[in-house]
Amino acid sequence: MSLADVKATMSYARVLLETLSAAPRGLLVDTRIAGLTIGAGHRIVAPDGTLRDIPSDEQSRRTLKREVSSVETLMAELASGRSRHWRCDLAEGDIVSCACAAAQDEDILLLCQRPMLGFHGDVLLIGATGSHSATVMATVRALADASAALVSEVRNDEKAAEVLERVDRSRVAAIVVDLTVGPFTSEEDLRHLFSAARCPVVVIGATRIKRPSAQTDAPRV
Repeated sequence: MSLADVKATMSYARVLLETLSAAPRGLLVDTRIAGLTIGAGHRIVAPDGTLRDIPSDEQSRRTLKREVSSVETLMAELASGRSRHWRCDLAEGDIVSCACAAAQDEDILLLCQRPMLGFHGDVLLIGATGSHSATVMATVRALADASAALVSEVRNDEKAAEVLERVDRSRVAAIVVDLTVGPFTSEEDLRHLFSAARCPVVVIGATRIKRPSAQTDAPRV
């Protein structure tokens, strides 16, 4: 949703691209915060914890234009030497809905979100233990190695609500959720997870939620 979120997760994007030989695609989502205000006294909380005035529509447009250009530059840097098939798009709405709608066959989503207070912990793998493919496990281990972290997994008998409670209490470096093996199977599940995570979320099997007819030249991150 912001350039700061993207920059905070670039190391994960590089790991995914190197592990999966994928092509990058950026998606910057405009959540239209200003449109949610109903009173003059509203403020927003900046990354440093300070309260700031909600920007005007014109200020938001200028900021968005700068951030789109910056994200395009980052996508080009990620693709350099790896793939000519990269792009950066702009969408408006909810980040999870927009990401799922843009997902195509074989895509892996990296939902960018700065870890709360810069916390660094384990990489949490969500999905039935022992049911993940070799590719998924290699990806998770590569992410953990890149951040000098351990891999932790949810138990087979944990329900979605229990996992969300665990995530909400935990402080992890990143979360990998495999939608092909549960317990999360819907866009709403993913939205709740992203809200509870407060860190980057890697989504495998996103087309289980939405599968458009368009095809891609290569898997993308």
